[in-house]
Amino acid sequence: MQTTSAEPINLTPQANSVYVVQDHRWAPLAFRNQQGEPDGLIIDIWRLLGQKMQRPIEFELLDWQHTLHKVRDSQLHIHGGLLRSEERATYLEFSNPLLQLRGALFVDNKKLANALDITDLNSVQIGVIAAGYEEEFLTTHYPHLKVRLYNNNEQLVEAATRGDIHAFVADYPVGMYYLERLTTPDKFRVLSVLYSRSVHAAVARGNKIALKDINDALAQITPEEMTAITQKWINREEIPVISWGWILLLSGGLGAIIIGVLLHHNKTLARKIAAQNTALKEREQQVDLLTSNMTDWVWTVNAQNCFSYVSPSVTKLLGYTPEELLNQNMSIVLHPNDHERAYAQYAHVLAAARRGEFNGYRDSIARFDLQHKNGQMICTEAAVRTFFTPVGEFAGAQGCSRDIGERKQAEDVIRQMAFYDPLTQLPNRRLLNDRIQQAMAGCKRHRQYCAVLFLDLDNFKYVNDNYGHDNGDLLLQQIAQRLSSGIRDSDTLARFGGDEFLVVSEQLSQEVDTAKHQALLIGIKMLELFERDFLLHDARCHITTSIGIALFNDDSRSVTSLLKQADIAMYQAKANGRNRCVVSDASNLPS
Repeated sequence: MQTTSAEPINLTPQANSVYVVQDHRWAPLAFRNQQGEPDGLIIDIWRLLGQKMQRPIEFELLDWQHTLHKVRDSQLHIHGGLLRSEERATYLEFSNPLLQLRGALFVDNKKLANALDITDLNSVQIGVIAAGYEEEFLTTHYPHLKVRLYNNNEQLVEAATRGDIHAFVADYPVGMYYLERLTTPDKFRVLSVLYSRSVHAAVARGNKIALKDINDALAQITPEEMTAITQKWINREEIPVISWGWILLLSGGLGAIIIGVLLHHNKTLARKIAAQNTALKEREQQVDLLTSNMTDWVWTVNAQNCFSYVSPSVTKLLGYTPEELLNQNMSIVLHPNDHERAYAQYAHVLAAARRGEFNGYRDSIARFDLQHKNGQMICTEAAVRTFFTPVGEFAGAQGCSRDIGERKQAEDVIRQMAFYDPLTQLPNRRLLNDRIQQAMAGCKRHRQYCAVLFLDLDNFKYVNDNYGHDNGDLLLQQIAQRLSSGIRDSDTLARFGGDEFLVVSEQLSQEVDTAKHQALLIGIKMLELFERDFLLHDARCHITTSIGIALFNDDSRSVTSLLKQADIAMYQAKANGRNRCVVSDASNLPS
């Protein structure tokens, strides 16, 4: 029996059967085909495992979240395939690897045309599967990003094609599969490959017998069997083409005929040929002169991705001579950090070409980090024309690359000016507002409290009036450095304006009284940072601060109202004598 319902159901155990639970919207790895039967790469692997075990396989295809609960609470069911994580390892045990998957960040080509990497998406909602590895990865490595959750991959990509979201994270073959069916993949591009991890089968913790049976069966699968399954669902068979040997042979025969004709008319054509050769040499000299002195690097690659022409200007850009690069694979100059992204973009364009989306060639502008011969990374931009055969296979490319290091530095400076305070180099109000919104979403998701600590220096005007504004700026810089050294790595310190600083402290307790106590201890630690004198240009300076603290554990309030609450608490601290902390007791905070 094979069950393909999207809702969790109970199967009546059959003697000797293996019960495999799997996501029903994970094509081409696992899904229901047009006949409603389980299908996909992982499904085929399990059918082969059943043959090795000599046991029937019963599939149950469910929404992703139900598959985890089904296996977690059962000694009978096996999860067909998922990525291992620390959180899942607390209740599951994992088999040896089944296959390797890359997690890719897809972005809308038009809406996010200027995005260069994931750090440019701070204000963008990124779609992920709820309880999937993608959510856990972003929460761990990029906690400041905004995440929007979906039940399965099909819903996720549908939302992207509708324009509900402009970026999403998915397993690369899965994202490409649904993009091909819901839109044209060129509407989205892979901004970066976030990770590469193994897919494992999994059982509930303690189910050692089932785990051993799976690993024993996996050991019996030959590399040829696994390659055949993988190529069926992911790889494409190569289209045979006429070999270059035959082409050259035919060309040689044709050339002999032409030469015979030319010899017949040798007397009349000799002067023309000599004149053409002279003109050709003059053009070659002009091209050599131009390409030797230009700052851009001109190149061509053949169908095997090997350089077939390299202009002399490559020496200025990358330190290689043209002879060192000719007939070498173009990956020789690609910086290791960009290998995965370049591979993903290449696969994306090739898939579109095989669907017939390009008429012989495609023009594009691409940014890649190249590696100088001395190991230095060079940021470049290339205008590229990629050529394809009539059946959509890669036939070669030509391009012109230039160093954009100074431009990128200017872009980084503009980004720094937009989001950071120029005096202290701390986040400014604009970036602070985004960090608070991220903290609100995070504490609501994890049911934890967070705190905003509003710091206002006591009698800072006295420092400016008596020591001068230069010393006042120096004091603010020293305070920023001292506060930065005193906060946790997970917290955010920002300059709010003037002599005001603000700290967003995350991951406090789920209990309000404990969270208040934790926030108060953080505030007291900050007060202690002001006990030592600050060294100005020509004097020592002692100054204190007053701190107002406001707690929150959801996003029900606006950022403005939360900051107002902390501001009121700060003024209460000043009224109570300064150099102290006051925790707000706002009535809308649960007790």
